Amino acid sequence: MKKDHPKKKGRKLNLILCAASFVIMLAFLFFIDKPDKLFNALKNVQPLFLVLCVASMFAYWLCETATVHVILKPLCPAARLRDTWYDTIIGQYFNCITPFASGGQPMQAYYFTEFGVPLGNALTALLSRFIVYQFVLTAYSAATLAAGFRTEGKILIEGGLMPFVLIGFAINTGVIIFLLGIALWRKGTEKAVNGIITLLNKMRIIKKPMKQRLYYTREVRKFHNNFQFIKKNVGVILKAVLFTSIQLLLYLNISYFLYRGFFQNADMLWGRIITYQAYVNMFSSFMPLPGAMGAAELGYAGFFNKIFGEFTGAATLLWRIFTFYLPIIVGIIHLLTLKRRGFVLPDKVDLNEIKRQGSAK
Repeated sequence: MKKDHPKKKGRKLNLILCAASFVIMLAFLFFIDKPDKLFNALKNVQPLFLVLCVASMFAYWLCETATVHVILKPLCPAARLRDTWYDTIIGQYFNCITPFASGGQPMQAYYFTEFGVPLGNALTALLSRFIVYQFVLTAYSAATLAAGFRTEGKILIEGGLMPFVLIGFAINTGVIIFLLGIALWRKGTEKAVNGIITLLNKMRIIKKPMKQRLYYTREVRKFHNNFQFIKKNVGVILKAVLFTSIQLLLYLNISYFLYRGFFQNADMLWGRIITYQAYVNMFSSFMPLPGAMGAAELGYAGFFNKIFGEFTGAATLLWRIFTFYLPIIVGIIHLLTLKRRGFVLPDKVDLNEIKRQGSAK
């Protein structure tokens, strides 16, 4: 009997976890809301705003496609926009089904090489996009935290939500500080990383410190080389920043469309909803489960309870369908389309080896 490759088993397990999370989410929503109440709420939502939610997600993917493509084109003029779109959707799919969204970028690198893009160029485009995304995300987080603290701070403190906001903001800010350290002080950053690895090894948190030092030193140098590319292509990066800013705004706006779907004639709460959605992102983005399962739903219900009121359960369900399960469904469709075109999933490809090869180029 033929056995599945370990990577294929891992993907199946992650998909099972995603399906289980959907069942658990429904059970949770039925716990806080009676089933008939939830179904009535879903029946009363205006279909137009549901269409706008779906359109926002597709526009979100288009913006990410534009970001990657505008960076990739100077590196590989033969790169095709259609292939970058497929690559973006594949990345979204694997981000959803892997812990810490760790599977997207390696799979994107693999498929770019299948599309004829040199591996070094693919990794440069993907890493540059990651750097831009982190800077724009932190800027959004800082802006919403500053704008919303005065008006929403008391509500968040009373509701016990402020610590989660601050922890999420601190993690995002830490990532930016680390990236700036790589850009401006590579050798010092390498020493700091090696010192942390030594400390963690003494605390018996990690094993094989030499292997970890080699890996993270390679990653630091790879990011440092990317910053050199960014410094030489400021115009390209500014375009990428613009597309990424629009992309994040589209994502944050989905909750507003849901709000208008439930409350067609209600007061305008756009700024408050955008702020709360940013807080949910900060809170859940570094949870170590595929799609931040559990944390995302709890965070959304906690932050938006006072906005959606009796419709909180239905809003949480719809938001999760649009932002988590829709990318999985669309991703599977795109993967099946690629399979029919002759592409296969890299079950026997060591994706870490792909990244190591890219570092050496």
